[in-house]
Amino acid sequence: MSLIYKTVEGSCHLINTLTGNMIKTYMYSRFEKPKANNDLPKYIHRNFDINKVEYEDFPIFIIKKRNQMRYNGKVVLFLAGGGGMARPMGIHFDTAARLIKQTGATMYFAYYPLAPKYNVRDALEWLEGVYKAMQKRFLPENIVFIGDSAGANLVFSLVHRVAIKPGKVIAISPAVGLEDGRDRDIRRNMEKSDPILNVEMNDLIARHWSKKVPLDSPDINPKYINFVDFPEILMFYGSHELFYPHVKQLIYKIREDGAVIKDIEAPMCHDWALCSFFPEGRKAIRKMAETIC
Repeated sequence: MSLIYKTVEGSCHLINTLTGNMIKTYMYSRFEKPKANNDLPKYIHRNFDINKVEYEDFPIFIIKKRNQMRYNGKVVLFLAGGGGMARPMGIHFDTAARLIKQTGATMYFAYYPLAPKYNVRDALEWLEGVYKAMQKRFLPENIVFIGDSAGANLVFSLVHRVAIKPGKVIAISPAVGLEDGRDRDIRRNMEKSDPILNVEMNDLIARHWSKKVPLDSPDINPKYINFVDFPEILMFYGSHELFYPHVKQLIYKIREDGAVIKDIEAPMCHDWALCSFFPEGRKAIRKMAETIC
């Protein structure tokens, strides 16, 4: 673990201790009262060729490397996390930009339906339509699904739902076990290690994102997915995140079902693999780029 990461995480824990969990409270508020945003940052517009399309009232940004002489045929469906309640953050846009530059792939950056108006099944049904449209333009084996946190859950559930599987899957810190009130002692214990997430945030997301969906459904919890015939999976996660025990259970389930998974664990926080300001994050993004290519 790099010195810069140790310093940042240590500072987060200190701030939380001195301020009554100010950082975790801020993250909770981001989900409770999300900001409306259906566009990309200006720097993405300046540096890439972008085609914005609407599918059933929600935008998809098709992003390509500018002035690219040759296209390698690879395409990425990127599902940013946010608990199914919030739009992407800076780390999502930064990672997307780096992956496009490093791979030359076309990226579909999808703004899927969110809670509280919609639930996870609404999002999955929408994404099934998006994926069908992509298959008309690209070979399935050249399509890579990428998602983090709740977006990683969507990636797993979407692959489970579709008959024609994509070529590869990349999952970053899946939010495994979004079960309101269950395993509270385990979560409270893990909460001490997590500098940004807490149990209350987990419960908030579970109530709204899984609304009218059983908590043992493969649509909300990837632990209940049958991973037989799944494409190759690359997964990043941290031992300091709230979901860590459940992620370990998920990895065991994936291997038990016979799927191929390369899992990369680090003594770090949720979504560390998207954080390019850490050397570990930059290395993880390069590994994602290698997997896409």
